[in-house]
Amino acid sequence: MKERLKNFHHSAVFVCIILAVALDIVLEILGRHSVIDTLKYIGHEPLVFLYNCSIIFFTLTLALLMRKRIFGYCIISFAWLLCGITNCIVLGFRITPFSAVDMLMARNTITIIDKYFEVWQIVVIGILLFIALAGIIVLFLKSPTVTGNIYRIRTTVFIVATFCCVMLFTKIALNAQAISDNFSNLATAYNKYGFVYCFSNSVVDVGIGEPKEYSEEKMLAIKEELDAVEPSDAAFAKKQPNIIVVQLESFMDPSYVKTLEFSENPIPNFTKLKEECTSGFLTMPAIGAGTANSEFEVLSGFNVAYFGAGEYPYKTILGSTTCETMATQLTKQGYSTHAMHNHDGTFYDRYQVYKNLGFDSFTPLEYMYDVEYTQKNWEKDNVLTGEIMKTLNSTSGKDFVFTVSVQGHGRYPNELDEEHFSYPIKVTGTGDELLDTEWTYYCNQLREMDEFIGALIEELSKSDEEIVLVMYGDHLPGFELTEDDLENANLYQTEYFIWSNMKGFPVEKEDIEAYQLGTKLFDMVGFEKSYMQKFNTVYKPGDENFDDIMCNIQYDMLYGERYMYPEGWPYETKDMQYGIDPIYITDIKEGTYMYTKELSEEELEEGAALPEPKELTGVYIFGENFNEYSFVWIDDAFKKDTIYIDRNTLFLPNGEFDDGDEIYIAQVGDDNIDIGISEAYLYEKPEESSEQTDSME
Repeated sequence: MKERLKNFHHSAVFVCIILAVALDIVLEILGRHSVIDTLKYIGHEPLVFLYNCSIIFFTLTLALLMRKRIFGYCIISFAWLLCGITNCIVLGFRITPFSAVDMLMARNTITIIDKYFEVWQIVVIGILLFIALAGIIVLFLKSPTVTGNIYRIRTTVFIVATFCCVMLFTKIALNAQAISDNFSNLATAYNKYGFVYCFSNSVVDVGIGEPKEYSEEKMLAIKEELDAVEPSDAAFAKKQPNIIVVQLESFMDPSYVKTLEFSENPIPNFTKLKEECTSGFLTMPAIGAGTANSEFEVLSGFNVAYFGAGEYPYKTILGSTTCETMATQLTKQGYSTHAMHNHDGTFYDRYQVYKNLGFDSFTPLEYMYDVEYTQKNWEKDNVLTGEIMKTLNSTSGKDFVFTVSVQGHGRYPNELDEEHFSYPIKVTGTGDELLDTEWTYYCNQLREMDEFIGALIEELSKSDEEIVLVMYGDHLPGFELTEDDLENANLYQTEYFIWSNMKGFPVEKEDIEAYQLGTKLFDMVGFEKSYMQKFNTVYKPGDENFDDIMCNIQYDMLYGERYMYPEGWPYETKDMQYGIDPIYITDIKEGTYMYTKELSEEELEEGAALPEPKELTGVYIFGENFNEYSFVWIDDAFKKDTIYIDRNTLFLPNGEFDDGDEIYIAQVGDDNIDIGISEAYLYEKPEESSEQTDSME
């Protein structure tokens, strides 16, 4: 025994222990952006720190089954460090830490990486990843191999025993309330319970677990109680007003930040409207990010706190399961339902999810025209005014239009491009010149978003139809704010207002949760409510059984047996239309095109000479409602070399179609996923091959 203890520091188990402790310290330093804060955490929560180390230790023991053991240690350590570095970077852009569900967003993240990093930074990241990959290959080839017997059975038993110990530690810690598996605030949880535990929990904690007393009898009793809830006595439902809900990206009243000083009010329209209309604070489920969860709570009345830590239901369940929402409820009342977003339609998988949320149509960026961009290349919200009005005018009946804006999205630059963009509002007061510049950029985006609010109200005021408009911010912007920085002392609160052109529409001041907004809207109008809206009518946060009943309803609808619907689940996936204006081909002709390659902004700034026009031979595709995202589609694939000329003309170089070919137009975003394909155009080969269109400059 003495000899074993003497040689213990040479053992593989000792190596795993040392590595686990060292890795956890590094991961906490990365997550807290501070060595001192990490030491304070270890001093205040030593048992939680050791518990986190035990999780890393378990993962390192997997290397004991490998003959190239050092390689195994390095690979597992690299995986942890990669997660920690990612968390460190993510926290630099938003307040919410990195969780497992973010990995489902990898495809979307690639499409917007240029909005967060400079070109040289992207290049450096690429080089570092290449070096890391090369290092892994070299390490595998050069690392020593354990000779002799590695006792796989005994080692496996040890690994299983380690896993069981970690599970036992978890159970004990949960019972002792040293840790929690219910993260109402993800950032707070990471700081309190450690990165390793919280990230690991986000890997396994997905969806809504079955409540303890879930049963058919219980759900039917809940159904009976909610069936007795009648619509409010508001008389506006008889007028069936158009309903417009607009979610404003990262929108807040910056005057709530105590230290900031402004050359002028960035949001005069919003300030006036929240004073004159029904308004109040709206408690959102996220800070600095999490747009999809904010919109899901508003649309459905669900509380995302019952889902897994940091989970986006759009990415985990709603792409394959229908759900009760404002859209499904208004469909029952004869409304046409529309969604729109001036960004990529594939972001958060909206192009699939909205089908399951009850929308008849979806207009993403790929179906919009004349879009303007910010300095950080986010789409400006002014395009939404015309799109909303076009959508309202596209049907003869009543419409529900749900709109998600994007202009206020971070990251906010600390250097302003005043040569190409206007920044009339100046912000000071942070004590940091670079941070003042970031706030200046943000507040000027707010000004333009506020102008969109004013323009939309002006257009809606001209309408002869009854309209109710709801606007709110989805979460606070991604600045490192604390509660002490804010007048209202709440990082989760944004604001909302409800405007209408109907005479006598009530004006109320009330602070509510995001999932209560739809209920409030339906009560003000007098509409028949969904089950979740009825629940939010009867129960308020803090009421006895509030959490139990709400969790049971959400579980029953999305994961359970749907006992509340004994006659069958009434919601089916919609055959959703993309865009309002149909895209179609009217004619195809062979010809030539004088093509001049457009230069990038960087090339123009460097004084690059315009390239000589190049004569291309191919085919012209004539039609209606093309834009920069329109590509020729044939043989089950889109042609990347399609050239957009104008809204009625595309050109395909080297295009040659056979008689009888079916030609389509696909709308394809930056991630190369097609969002909708036009009706087929049957191509007929002209008898005279020399018949061509005139060249176009």
